[in-house]
Amino acid sequence: MEIRMLEQPELLPALHLVWEVYADSIAPKSSPEGVAAFQKFIQYDYISEVWQRRELIFFGAYENGTLCGTLALRPDGHIALFFVAKERQGQGIGRILFDHVYHYCAQYLHGSRLTVNADPDAVERYIHLGMRPVSGEQKREGMCYVPMEMYVNLSMVSLKNQRSKAPWIALGAFGLILVLVFSFIGVKAGREFERALGHQRNWNDDEPDYDDDYDYDDDYYFDYDNGFGDYEMPYEFGGGLYEEPEEISGIWAIPEMIDDNVTYELNEDSYDFVDDEKQSMVIQFNVTYPVVNGLSDASVEKKVNDILKERAMETVKRIYDEPAPEIKERVIAEQYPILMDYVEYKVCYASEDFLCVVYEDYGYEGGQSYYVQHLRTCNISLKDGTVYEVKDIVKLSDTFLEDWLSRMRSEAEDDTFLAEADLETLKKALEGDSQDGVYEVIYFLDADGIEIGFDLNYAQDDENDRGYVWVTAPFTFDEIESHASGSSLWKELG
Repeated sequence: MEIRMLEQPELLPALHLVWEVYADSIAPKSSPEGVAAFQKFIQYDYISEVWQRRELIFFGAYENGTLCGTLALRPDGHIALFFVAKERQGQGIGRILFDHVYHYCAQYLHGSRLTVNADPDAVERYIHLGMRPVSGEQKREGMCYVPMEMYVNLSMVSLKNQRSKAPWIALGAFGLILVLVFSFIGVKAGREFERALGHQRNWNDDEPDYDDDYDYDDDYYFDYDNGFGDYEMPYEFGGGLYEEPEEISGIWAIPEMIDDNVTYELNEDSYDFVDDEKQSMVIQFNVTYPVVNGLSDASVEKKVNDILKERAMETVKRIYDEPAPEIKERVIAEQYPILMDYVEYKVCYASEDFLCVVYEDYGYEGGQSYYVQHLRTCNISLKDGTVYEVKDIVKLSDTFLEDWLSRMRSEAEDDTFLAEADLETLKKALEGDSQDGVYEVIYFLDADGIEIGFDLNYAQDDENDRGYVWVTAPFTFDEIESHASGSSLWKELG
């Protein structure tokens, strides 16, 4: 994927892309007044004029010479247009575009912030990605919007090389992670965040101001108060974050099974920490996890909730609370050290006596070259707090292993996947021996059955690394029945 500024002959194809997406996805739900204003704004003569005056900078995302997305930025850091071709939406292209523009804004425009007028339906998603509303919902010329902003860190101005999309199983586009990473790095520049904890570590370094990024991906964007010549654009298109249902990926694509008749409640808590004492180091954590309330045994409830939180906090513990020696070495060696962890979760299965939670974890473990992604799972009894592992619930016979490996390769669409390990090694990994952390066993239950596999952590440049973050082999409950052990888990599913 190539991201670059557009030349004048490329403006017209970009405007055609903009109109095609707008007409298909946005115009049908816009007022006639709004559609007319948008058409007026994207007239080539007008756009060409403001482009020549450098009042609007166009960026394009190209793949094999084809324009896949475009973003128009005002010199004051305000996004005027942001569109991704409909057939390329949900692939992280918009996020890569935004990452590039964020760095451009810092390096060349020296702008302290980026702004957006968000569609009201997209506000929560923008908050999730690091934006913050600066006022409540507003309405102008028939269009509702919420002004939002993020601050730009001017101390980290080098443009990063763009990465291509990694072929994840279920996790979706790598671009999403980049956006979330940049959403959580650095929050100075005038922003104040509520902190859950106030402790800090002595890393022999201080923290930079590397601030929030975000991206629309499927956006439309068009601005109020632009100040371009005599024409005043009535509103901004781009705050909608429209996504097709089939683009849902990652843990959100897992079909959950939640018993509506359970007697307990599932709530949410989070650990949020920003160390803003340091001047050349980023330390920021945002970890969410479920909380169970209403179990009949208070001691079991506490045990369950402690385990759910501990599982969510594993990375924070490993890189910050009790940092491993290699983490300390990375931090000391990096020019701009970064310790960042973002964790979200999904309850995939909940019965009266059993709970299954998956955690999606991504962040930086020392610096920008130490980006990591993980999937963790927790399968726990609500009767006594027992945590069930794969070795507890499945008979790891050769018959099972061969069946499981075949399904893993089918999911990876690669007949040589995991060929570096024999069945005995894979059995040990499923029993909990991760082989130096390469194969972290995971499994989860959902509405369709059970999926068993690995969170994969190959060494850098390992020839066996296919680029997958995690891969799991799906079994229906009928298919797993012949391999099931006598574990009480099967009785607790309800």
